[in-house]
Amino acid sequence: MDSVDLKEALTQFFGSFLQEQKNVSPNTLKSYRDAFKLLLEFVRRKQNSSKPIKVTDLNVPLILDFLKNLEDETVGRGNAISTRNYRLAALRSFFQYLGWHYPSLERLSKQIRAIPKKKSPINKLDYLNPDELKILISQVDTSRSDGFRDLALLIYLYNTGARSQEVADTKVSGIDFSNEEVTIKKGKGRKDRVLPLWPTTLKALQVYLKTHRRKPLPPYQDILFINQRGESLTRFGVRRIVQKYAKNARAKCPSLAAKRISTHSFRHTTAMHLLDSGVEMNVIKGWLGHASVESTSRYINADLSRKKKALDKFGPPLYVASSLEQKPSSSTKEILDWLKGL
Repeated sequence: MDSVDLKEALTQFFGSFLQEQKNVSPNTLKSYRDAFKLLLEFVRRKQNSSKPIKVTDLNVPLILDFLKNLEDETVGRGNAISTRNYRLAALRSFFQYLGWHYPSLERLSKQIRAIPKKKSPINKLDYLNPDELKILISQVDTSRSDGFRDLALLIYLYNTGARSQEVADTKVSGIDFSNEEVTIKKGKGRKDRVLPLWPTTLKALQVYLKTHRRKPLPPYQDILFINQRGESLTRFGVRRIVQKYAKNARAKCPSLAAKRISTHSFRHTTAMHLLDSGVEMNVIKGWLGHASVESTSRYINADLSRKKKALDKFGPPLYVASSLEQKPSSSTKEILDWLKGL
């Protein structure tokens, strides 16, 4: 069992298995990579030693300690349960691979794979109503350095509903100004998608490209959004820009105080506003690049006011409502008069 080299096993897992056999997305690959970086750093701190980490060191008690540390807000990373489950999924996949290829590790593989996912509460979808969106975007000062880039980025985010990595990966060559559309390159769903762009979005991008875009370094000539170093904005850079203006907007819009605003909030906002406009669910699915309509359908249940509007469109027959109304009792005189009239 000890003869299995951890580095060799990880190299095969990330190379021949994840990339060649499963063809996972770059984002999934990065997520799995981060899981193992965090795990190995945790093991090194726990062992307080520079000696090589063996596969057999990664037993159930250690993995459980690692997962607990991920959630611990005091001495750990304070991650959400969903993040804890993502890390566990990466580890379970790796140990499944080990069980297939190394018979001596089959028992350990089964033990690790038996660690259950933790049930997490369904997160509320935080999205912006039109007034909140207007206030957030109005926080951009276009007279400042990179201000117009940020304005173009926020408008582009709302128009496309793109993920932060997809925004960071957007290429200038992917924008078709004549046909008013953009090609969003393969992201989580591993499929390119073409989306329409508003004239306002196109104008903002044109002004940004012509006047305000920083000079990119040679490897980033075709990248749309450039940072101060002349490189491509990373997905973390995109998130920081959104969070910066969200923080400023909270001071002017009390309803934003209770919302966790992120790049995904813009994505949710795009979906909800498309839904409000009467766009069909399958169209929204394709717009957002969801692999399954199940991912899109959660927007239907996201807002109580939308449910109330739906309820107003149907209801019990009118005779049911009228039968429930309290009618005044007839007097004896009224009954006698009625009988006389027969």
